[in-house]
Amino acid sequence: MINTCIVVADGARARLFTVAEDASPRRKYRLEEAANLVNPDVEARGGGSDGAKSDRNTNRQAGPMHPIGAQRERHRLEQERRFGAQIVEQAVALVGSWSEGRLVLIADPRLLGLMRERLRRALKSEIRLQELAKDYSGLSVSELERLFVEQGVLA
Repeated sequence: MINTCIVVADGARARLFTVAEDASPRRKYRLEEAANLVNPDVEARGGGSDGAKSDRNTNRQAGPMHPIGAQRERHRLEQERRFGAQIVEQAVALVGSWSEGRLVLIADPRLLGLMRERLRRALKSEIRLQELAKDYSGLSVSELERLFVEQGVLA
């Protein structure tokens, strides 16, 4: 198997894994956690990505979002953008010495959109980028391994 790095992230947390061969007869590969990042801005306000959605105006009859709500949303977006930059920096450092390989980025859709271009520009051309817009950040390592085998990420 070629070198593989898998990033599982949401706006509050990111986990970076490398894939290693396993001698066990039950599984071919295992995930080894290389880094675990936490967004301090999300921790400080007391919530994960779900907390960011709790005060959005979804009532169509209530009118447009209040200006303070819009400002808060822009601030949260900037916090996620900065956290996405940290994730990209860590991922590029992890795969920087590889002469070939792939990086699989699995993130909630909003964070994926914020990270996509920055990561494409930062990676060497020999490192292939795969993307999946899912939020798997709350899953355990064993759940992730099982899911990745089912989806063909770990083949």
